[in-house]
Amino acid sequence: MKRVYILTALFLSACLQEIPAGWTPQPTAEVLSTEVVTATPQIVPTPILPSPTPYVEYPPASTLPAGPITMIAIGDSLTQGDGDETGRGYPARVLDMVNTIRPNSSITNFGQSGWNSDALINGDQGVLGQLERTIAEVQIANEQGRGSVVFMWIGSNDLWYLYEYGGDVTDDAEALDIQHFSTNLDVILTSLRGSGAQVIIALLDDQSRRQVALQGEAFTSITLDELNRMSVQVQRYNEVITKKADQYGALIVDFYSTDIFTNPATLYDDGNHPNQAGYDLIAQKWYEALSLILE
Repeated sequence: MKRVYILTALFLSACLQEIPAGWTPQPTAEVLSTEVVTATPQIVPTPILPSPTPYVEYPPASTLPAGPITMIAIGDSLTQGDGDETGRGYPARVLDMVNTIRPNSSITNFGQSGWNSDALINGDQGVLGQLERTIAEVQIANEQGRGSVVFMWIGSNDLWYLYEYGGDVTDDAEALDIQHFSTNLDVILTSLRGSGAQVIIALLDDQSRRQVALQGEAFTSITLDELNRMSVQVQRYNEVITKKADQYGALIVDFYSTDIFTNPATLYDDGNHPNQAGYDLIAQKWYEALSLILE
């Protein structure tokens, strides 16, 4: 299957978004303020998650209950905050804004550099997947009578790994990849919405246009033709994300229409991740979506 090469290669190849060889579990986020929870990967057996349920439409996003809220950020290096020299990423910035109107709110950042949608669900190298840990956080919020919202930004590494490790990627391979990504979104969103959390999900930027891709400085096996194919494939990803957001009553943040990942003013030196100015803009976009269910 198309994803076998992804799971075997996920942490074995050196790249700007992967976890380096010899990596050992470390906290995925620094303590950003007294309200931010440090998310430490847990070494446990890989969980077996259920298959997606039959097609079910969930109600639209609804206003969060009054009082402090619980927020959880899941995803890859863009969620972990790679490129931000302050170490805060977008989650701490969002927390600052939320606490101005919902004091004592909290955020947990489970973002893990190098992870794709498979790893988010099932974990990797013995590290528990972000999905199961997120559900546990939501259940705690439910018990405390707090509203919960999950920021979900995943798919970037799915695309990198498809074209880096997939050999000569054909139309059929891209169709299988889309089907697999769609199924993963079903698993994730069914679990999140079924737990009672509100969800905000990101549309992906066209990473084939990032400086790191154009200059061939990472994922060096990806050809120019494959970059062109990736540019089309990310549009298909975003169509799936949009469709699933509608089905599961999730809100959308649009990074496809921004220039954050192509503007030198908002890019880190690696030409791949945002810098501090980029994360300022990213946090603002997440907060604008969140504001729709805060008041």
